[in-house]
Amino acid sequence: MAGLCFDMYGTLCDTSSVRTRLGEELGVADRLVAAVDETWRRKQLQYSYQSAQMDDYEPFWSITDHALDYALAQYDLDPDAETRERILGAYDHLEPFPGAVETLDRLSAAGHDVVVLSNGDPEMLERLAENAGLAPHLDGIVSAHGVRTFKPDPAVYEHAAETLDRPLDACRLISSNAWDVAGAGNAGMATAWVNRTRDPPEAIGARPDVEVTTLPAVVDALGSP
Repeated sequence: MAGLCFDMYGTLCDTSSVRTRLGEELGVADRLVAAVDETWRRKQLQYSYQSAQMDDYEPFWSITDHALDYALAQYDLDPDAETRERILGAYDHLEPFPGAVETLDRLSAAGHDVVVLSNGDPEMLERLAENAGLAPHLDGIVSAHGVRTFKPDPAVYEHAAETLDRPLDACRLISSNAWDVAGAGNAGMATAWVNRTRDPPEAIGARPDVEVTTLPAVVDALGSP
């Protein structure tokens, strides 16, 4: 059986669920809340790429912190320190996507090793997995922090295979992020793309081996008892 490596942010847990906390803490119009959320997530990813390319690693919690600073500044928002800390803390309380627990359990029952493979640093991943109710349904958490770079650097996918004590091609990444799937496939890992928004695949990097639109459909695509 395979080592199945689930992306956390955007795949198992919904990063846009921070909008509830943003709205409560900022007290601004819903449209502005959505814009701050979109900018925060976009800069979080951009800063992870920049950090890796500049060989200037910072843990993903720090990357997320910097991205929040940018998003608030972009829209001339200046909450006090306590409010800002509560907003940042929303990343510890993201909502799991529908079917996340069911998917992990069914794949585990089929004999697969089921882990998270994420850019998040270990502490933030452990907090989120516990708060989202996913921790009891995982065999482990593998963090890019172990190689001090970020996906889609091949070193991250190779680190997962080494941690699972499997050849790279005996592991599969399951992610909703097309760039993550392209990177894992390019590194030699099997992939499954949870394409909820029916986007085209990336034009650079590998195409997904499996494409579905929901988490439970991953089980059907890979087989289960």
